[in-house]
Amino acid sequence: MDAPKLNALRQEIDAIDGDLHGLIRRRASLVGEITASKPPGGLALRPGREATVMRRRLAAHDGAFPAAAVYRMWREMMSAFSLMQTPGLKVAVCRPADQPGYWDLARDHFGCQVPLVAYESPMQVLAEVRANPTTVGVLPAPIEADTAPWWPLLASGEPTLPNVVARLPFLVMPNARARGLSALVLARIEPEESGEDRALISVEGREGISRNRIAGALTKVGLPAFSSAMDQVVAGVHHYLLELPDVIGDGDPRLRALETALGLERGSVASLGAYAVPAVARA
Repeated sequence: MDAPKLNALRQEIDAIDGDLHGLIRRRASLVGEITASKPPGGLALRPGREATVMRRRLAAHDGAFPAAAVYRMWREMMSAFSLMQTPGLKVAVCRPADQPGYWDLARDHFGCQVPLVAYESPMQVLAEVRANPTTVGVLPAPIEADTAPWWPLLASGEPTLPNVVARLPFLVMPNARARGLSALVLARIEPEESGEDRALISVEGREGISRNRIAGALTKVGLPAFSSAMDQVVAGVHHYLLELPDVIGDGDPRLRALETALGLERGSVASLGAYAVPAVARA
């Protein structure tokens, strides 16, 4: 290709860069107008809407440019705009010394602008989130092998307790050392629908409950079937973590009906939040 043609292509790229930067500034201006129209304070975080936007961008993408790079660009923008609206936004990350990958999950999702602070234990992260409504927590996703599960603490109904609002990674990064790890994002906001979601429901009882009995009770009260059910015993109390389709708030009357259907005279049912189902980039 001759030099004049190369120069013309480079000039066109420079013009596109200017257009992109102008659009980002325009977007920031609109975010500023939205912020000015809201009451001060609170956490400007919309995990459900963000998931909807990212699915839309990934579905519309084609060509040689990597879909994961598109995802990172939009994640950086959305996180920076959240920080614009919530200057005190901070992410408390449970990153034990032997599991640094959880830091990568948090950084890939919240970007390079939002402050991240590492903590050794889930209890420390929960304490930070409860103490500050503009702090978001990132905790390892529950597994059966947990000897001291953190998630039953979310079912106590205390006013400062957060909800699960997202699951990480939403899109697996090609170079992530966190491959195989999964985390939940906690915040003191209500979860919102993204179009494809999973609710987390806690069932607590003094006696064990079979999965068949739980499945039958869900059907009886009109709740969808669970896609997973985890049983952990803490101090003699059985805690079941159910994952169901949709977003199901703690005020949903079906949860109270589920308590009755299960005969939980000394137990309870609670919503722990919900998260958008992670996306898969097209090859």
